[in-house]
Amino acid sequence: MTHLSFSARSVPARCAPFAATLGVGLLLAGVPASAATIRPHPAVGQAGTGTTAGHGGKEAPQTWTLAECMSMVEEDPFGARDYAQDWMKHGGDREARHCHALALLELGDELDAAQELDDLVRKAPPSGPESSASLRAVMAEEAAEAWLSAGNPPGALNIVDYGLSIRPGDTNLRLAKARALLEQGNTGAVVTDLTALVARGAEAPTEAFVLLASAERRLGQLDKATQHITLALQRMPDDAGALLERGIIREQVGDATGAQADWQHVLDLSPDSHEADLARQDLAVLAADPDSP
Repeated sequence: MTHLSFSARSVPARCAPFAATLGVGLLLAGVPASAATIRPHPAVGQAGTGTTAGHGGKEAPQTWTLAECMSMVEEDPFGARDYAQDWMKHGGDREARHCHALALLELGDELDAAQELDDLVRKAPPSGPESSASLRAVMAEEAAEAWLSAGNPPGALNIVDYGLSIRPGDTNLRLAKARALLEQGNTGAVVTDLTALVARGAEAPTEAFVLLASAERRLGQLDKATQHITLALQRMPDDAGALLERGIIREQVGDATGAQADWQHVLDLSPDSHEADLARQDLAVLAADPDSP
């Protein structure tokens, strides 16, 4: 009896925690993560007054910044959500909504996050920093991530294709599209696109090799899958997503010992991650049927 693990049917997670990549994405999009626009507001702040104490007892207007809000998203998503909501009540517009959506995503409200991010991508102003193709591509990738987390691959594909119409060939959007296509079982399209992407060699991101290996494994192309997951792990030996995928491939070629070692390594590296949850499930299935090929 062939063992089909739970994670064998799951799309590999991103090669780094999603929230941890926010600052990098914004920098690449041309939005300084540490020097966002400061917007003064005349109302509500400390103790509901909208102001903060200044020199000589005078009250200074409350200010909000994108950098401060984004810095809270991963470590304190409730704080980021409340900060963004306060900002939106007092003049904050797209920057406040962007941070609010990402805080919702961290808090597990994927559907509302997806809808807000999707709207921000599609309804950008005609000019100014917020209209830039690079920033909208970052938001489109974030929206796709949220749609996938909400269990809506068609929504993810729709916004990714829209993003690619704005910024053709964007690598992160191509990876987001591959994740969505894998969720829909369209492995052939993933293999076609990512084979071209990994042909760029050192310029290709590690995640492309992991996603390509996953697609090839689902098509039964285990030799190719092994080759590509090996290349991924040569670059990032301790990447949990790549180790999870190699464990699945090893299990399917009959190397239960190797699979167990990979999944245990995932648990040792990041015990609280999504990859660890999937590794635990695979280890449980393997323990229940250790002789399965």
